[in-house]
Amino acid sequence: MIYPSETGKAGELVRLRTLESVWIQGKLRMWGRWSAINMNPAASDMFKKLLSKYVITQNDLSKALKVLRKRGCSSIELESWVNDMLQQSRHSSLVFCTDDEGLLMDRVIARIMKNNQGLLHVLEHRYQEKMSLRGMARELNDVYPELSVMTCRRRVDMWLGMAESMLYKPMCDAFETNSERFYLKVEPIAG
Repeated sequence: MIYPSETGKAGELVRLRTLESVWIQGKLRMWGRWSAINMNPAASDMFKKLLSKYVITQNDLSKALKVLRKRGCSSIELESWVNDMLQQSRHSSLVFCTDDEGLLMDRVIARIMKNNQGLLHVLEHRYQEKMSLRGMARELNDVYPELSVMTCRRRVDMWLGMAESMLYKPMCDAFETNSERFYLKVEPIAG
């Protein structure tokens, strides 16, 4: 039996393998959380104190939100951000990153996307603002009402896939990991 090393339809643009996609999306989620925290430095110290504890109580969250409200932060955005972060921490170890890792990811993204501001905008919507594909498609549909929402959704999905595939190899190089580690030993490596 013949097993193809690449998947996809004829004429389709390059697409990452499943494990490659999961890896880069995890890195981009970490970057999105890191950059969202760094947009509001006052929140950073509060969350570092909270997250240093093993268990975060409702009282801890209430105190942090109270202080952040006094400093002008929207409690709804912060609460949804914390809940999302806590929910994902139960399922993944890719929740937090250090400032060094965040800066490294930011440098790679800035270098690769400097001539692709549209793709950078899509990445920011998806990973910093945590916008769903459907929400991004609706936003695109508002600008281009002649396109159907499904067409917009496919375009957003394609743009995200393209941005992720553009970032995969440079991100692996930056973190000094083997970008071909997800290939089977018997598989030829296209290069």
